[in-house]
Formats: sequence, C-alpha cells, structure tokens
Amino acid sequence: MKDLHGKAILDYYKGNDEATLILHNSYGDPDEMPVEVFFREEEDFTTLEHLALIESKGRVLDLGAGAGAHSLVLQSRGFDVFALENSPGCVDVMRRSGVRNVLFEDFRKHQGQYDTVLILMNGLGLAGTLGQVEVFLQTCEKLLSPGGQILVDSSDISYLYEDGTPKPAGYYGEVRYRYEFQETKGDWFDWLYVDQQTLAEKVAAVGMELEILMTDENDQYLACITRRGA
Repeated sequence: MKDLHGKAILDYYKGNDEATLILHNSYGDPDEMPVEVFFREEEDFTTLEHLALIESKGRVLDLGAGAGAHSLVLQSRGFDVFALENSPGCVDVMRRSGVRNVLFEDFRKHQGQYDTVLILMNGLGLAGTLGQVEVFLQTCEKLLSPGGQILVDSSDISYLYEDGTPKPAGYYGEVRYRYEFQETKGDWFDWLYVDQQTLAEKVAAVGMELEILMTDENDQYLACITRRGA
C-alpha cells in the first residue's frame, strides 16, 4: 500500500498547510479532502464526536486513530488510551505529537482488552462491505473487557441517489474509494456506510445489543454496541 493519506497527514504536520487529498469514489466526481480535518482541536469536533468522548469509559482503544485527534483529547482527560493505526505516516505523526500509547498494527491481529473500543469518522467503514460487518463486530467484541462497549459511527447515504444517480448493484452503502496525493493515485479500497436498521440486524445476528445514542441532521449517527446482557 502507498499510504497516501498517511503521507499527506505527515506532510501537513511538517508544515504544508495546503496539503490536500483527492478522494476518488465510485458514485460521482472526485472530492477534495483538506488534511486539516485530521488535526481539529476539541472545540472543532462535531456534536457526535463530543458525545462519543463523553461516553468513553475506562481503558480505551482508539481504532483507526488517524492523526490522533481523539486520542489526544482523551489522554488530556486522564484516560488510559491506546491509538491503533496501520498507516506508517499516521503513526509517525502521533508519536511526534505526543500520543503516549501508539500501536502500529492491523486491528484484526491486535490482542488486548478494553472498556471502550472507539471507532470514529464513519468507523463502520472499516468493515469494507456489508458481508463483512458481522466479522468486523466479532473482531471488535474480542477486544472488549467484561462490560465493555463499542462506540462507532456511520451514516445513511441513500440521499446520494435521490437525484436519480444509479445505485450500486448490491447494498447502496457499499462504495469504493482511492486517494490521490501529489499526483500519485493509490489503490481502490472498499468502504461502507450502514443505515441504522441494517446495523441493528447485523448486531442482533452476532448476539450483541445496539443503542443509537444520537442521529444528526445529516443522518450520521453514533451507536453503542455491547454484549447481550452486559
């Protein structure tokens, strides 16, 4: 993998304030993604992000931590937080910026026990496809201590197709992306957005419980997933 988003994040951290990722997608024209979004301060977080940090408890795994924005806030609040990333560029930035516990690892191979597994910025996308959601949830469940919780967000993106844009052949929340940075294009990868009803079905299928903590005006929502009876 070319780690283009990690390179862009590291470039921005080193002082290139105009570093921009181009995000190619399977449903429309490419979008510009300002890298500064990964470096937001606490006051710039969305209401959903603020709530997720409020709901975090105990030992926290920030899964897919990016540049470590959420980890740094939790760390400042006294949490025992571990920031996990498989991007070399992101890991470099987090170590430079003061994240104390940085894990350079694929989450599917990680072993540990946490009271909160925190997965933000459309975190369910890490599942890749709808068919992988149950495996994704089971992988995350293995990381939970007794009474632990998964805090994860996603969106209902049906609005993308309200103007007549053809829907994908499968589930409409399955999309493909690839990054472009400094005229270099990365590989295509699968990403997923899951509506609340579909997520509820997937959570029930693996014997867990779902609570929707909030939904914003853009149909993005924060979910708390726990073991049944926890």
